[in-house]
Parts: sequence; structure tokens; C-alpha cells
Amino acid sequence: MTSRWRHLRVLRALYVLVTLILAACATTQTTPQQDYTYDMGRNCETPTTKLERVDPDGRYWILARGVGASTSDEYSRFFACMKTQFQAHPFLDWAKAQKRDARQAPVAVGSASPAIAGPSGPIMAPVWKIGDEWQYAYKSPTDSGTYVWSVNRVELLDGVEHYVIKSGTREIFYRVSDLASSLERVDGVVISRDTPSRLSYLWPLTVGKTWEQSNRQERPVDRTTLDRNSIWTVEAEETITVLAGTFRTIKISWKNKNTGALNYEMWFAPDVKQWVKIREILSNGQRERELASFKLK
Repeated sequence: MTSRWRHLRVLRALYVLVTLILAACATTQTTPQQDYTYDMGRNCETPTTKLERVDPDGRYWILARGVGASTSDEYSRFFACMKTQFQAHPFLDWAKAQKRDARQAPVAVGSASPAIAGPSGPIMAPVWKIGDEWQYAYKSPTDSGTYVWSVNRVELLDGVEHYVIKSGTREIFYRVSDLASSLERVDGVVISRDTPSRLSYLWPLTVGKTWEQSNRQERPVDRTTLDRNSIWTVEAEETITVLAGTFRTIKISWKNKNTGALNYEMWFAPDVKQWVKIREILSNGQRERELASFKLK
């Protein structure tokens, strides 16, 4: 009996040890943002200045071993070097290269199978749920990085139900019935309002469908208004690959009706209830965004 109890105690001890090891591995797993920052930091570290810590969202701390003013100079040089690295190697490009180079792509939360047929039939408006989340990577002429959109709540705006998408202190209001964009706030302050709400979609979506709209966008903080005459076209069905996986999509273009100038091309994927890629034409160049991961409730 004593021998049997000893055996059980040994098994319990082994079980606890394995559990602790697995927990430690889970807690030490890094995020893509951390890996990216560490990669950029390797090009900037010196014998006296090192990356001390990188948070999961990519924010970092450095440790400089200087004296007085020399320490301040070390910090300044390191931050300037990191800024240069981030500009030269945008996160979106880095992440794509990592995905290409990986021998076996990791199974990301919400990633899709590469073998996906095109959309079958008209695409209806999705129903978002509180807690749905989409993470995007982006690059533009001025910066690059990642951000997360999450469905925070449903709120009445001018008596109409709207989903409220949160991203940090930013809140974006989308009309529940058709996902038209109505309002945007940062730190509780309205920075943009569309009247009437901008119709980025006209459901159901089918190839060849077009719709037009005239609306006004007000930016109270900037004290500016913009009157738009827009036309949207559902261009094609396409299967595309982004950081989050491969998805069946429907491509939509948004143009200035008066000039024909392109505002954006967008690829909407019904399987994730959201667009997975968008290419926007800005006054200072082009901005590209694509889905990096997602979680649906």
C-alpha cells in the first residue's frame, strides 16, 4: 500500500511539473508585434543601449548605460534609429515576409482555409455581435502598425440603432440595418459626422451592382465640411490571401462621381462579416490595410 501511494505521489508531482512547464511556455509566447519590434531593435542596439522590454502591442522600453548627458544622447539616437527602421520596414510588409518564409503557417484564431470557393449568390448584410473583433495591419506614406476593431455595444443615434466599434479611445458608429457609417468620436469628442450616413454597402451585394449618394461630411474639430458625390460598384468576386488567411471576397470600388477618381478598393469577406483588405488613395499617397486576425462570437 505504501509503495502504491508513493507511486501516486510521484505521478501527481510529474503532472504538476508538466502543467507548470506548459503554463510557462504559454506565458512566454510572443506576439507578432513583439517579434517585429525586437527585429527592428536588433538594428539599433549598441554595446551600451539595449531593448529592455517589449509589450504585446509592440510598445518598447530601452536601457542605456551612459552617464549624464550621454545617456540622453543614447536614448535619442536609439529612438531615431527605431523610427527609421519602422518607416523603412512597415509592419505589414514584415508580417507578409514572415508568413512567406514560414515552413508551415501557424493556425491563427479565425484563419480561413486556403481552398475556398467564390461567393455563391447575393451577399446579405452581416449581423455583428458584441465581442466580435478584427485586427488589422496597415501601412501608409507616413506610418505603419496594427489596430483592433471590436464591437462594443449597440447604441441609439438620432433614434436609430448603431453598432459602436471601439479601437482604443476611438468609437465609430455603423447603422445596424446596413452598416452605413454615421459618426466617429475620439475621447468622446465628435471628429467626423456623415449626413446622411455614408452607404459603403447596398445589400444584397451582387457583381455589377452600383449605387450613388450625395452626402456631407463634417469635421467639427478641424472646422471643415466636405460635400461628396459618390458612386460605388461591386466589381468582381475574388479569392484573396491576407495575413489572416485566404477568403472568398467581393470587391467594391468607391469613386468620385464627378471626376471618376478612385477613393478606395475594398474586399469584403462574408465569412468574417467584414472587409479583409482595403487600398485607399490619399492626398499624400496610398494606404493599405488588411486583416491580420479575427474573433467572432
